[in-house]
Amino acid sequence: MKKILSSGLFAMLLLVLIASVSSCKKDEEVEDRAAFIGSYACVEACATNGNFNYNFTITESSVTTTDIIINNFGDFANAQVKGTVNGTGLTLPNQTININGIALTVSGSGSLNNNILSITYTYSAGVDADNCSVTATKQ
Repeated sequence: MKKILSSGLFAMLLLVLIASVSSCKKDEEVEDRAAFIGSYACVEACATNGNFNYNFTITESSVTTTDIIINNFGDFANAQVKGTVNGTGLTLPNQTININGIALTVSGSGSLNNNILSITYTYSAGVDADNCSVTATKQ
């Protein structure tokens, strides 16, 4: 009887431990993404098309706890670009967005250091293509 009780108690403790470890991982992911959320003032330098100043905002995506949406990315007519956060890193997976009827393919990566988000990305739309670097300061 004592052995059955101790086995049951051990199984219960093991379940509590597993539940608490898995819930900690989810909280860490949410905290990573939360650091990116907000409004940014951007300075962008593109190899072909020159330099630009504009603003964008980053909001949470409803897809996963690591996904974000960058609104007005690249100052492309209020374009929304999807990104994935991992710690302080950001990945912009290859994606096609519609800018006033023109298909624009974008991909890139970046990192957040304090309130400075640095992003490098490439885009192409037909024969127009460029490589750009963005330094965005959180407001």
